[in-house]
Amino acid sequence: MKPKFLLPLAFLLLSITTITKAQDCKYTYDKVDEFSGKVERRIAKQYNFYFKFAFYRSGDDFRLESYVNIPGDQAFLIPEGSKLNLKLGDKSVMELISVKNATPQSFVSGSQIFSGFAMTYPITKEQLKKIEEVGIKFIRTYLKDESYYDMDLKKKKIEKTKNYASCILKD
Repeated sequence: MKPKFLLPLAFLLLSITTITKAQDCKYTYDKVDEFSGKVERRIAKQYNFYFKFAFYRSGDDFRLESYVNIPGDQAFLIPEGSKLNLKLGDKSVMELISVKNATPQSFVSGSQIFSGFAMTYPITKEQLKKIEEVGIKFIRTYLKDESYYDMDLKKKKIEKTKNYASCILKD
């Protein structure tokens, strides 16, 4: 009698695990173009008030996006060709280069003025697969001259970056 009970229980547990895994992808934006069939999706995560990071896909075009808020009404732009350095979970370093200028968007939060910058960096499918394997441990977004913004990710968030890469790669 026990074997009859164990088989359905094992099947149920396996199904729940599969369903749970399938629900791990929580996209900020997810759409398929009705005419071209092109998938467009984004997973954006706010790490703190000063930094947000996103994985983006439009068809076979993949990008990472970095959003940084800097105190004050800034009058500089972050030029096309600026770097984003990623230190991966295996301690290797991946360098990405921005494809457009990032101009400041000023806003008020509480009683202080901030300038927000949005940078976008092309990334290959192979690079995303590497992130899917080992995750991102540390992010350095270069701003202007030699200034940069660093974000150190803890173990739980490293695991999440693996999941985000996997979700963006899904067809």
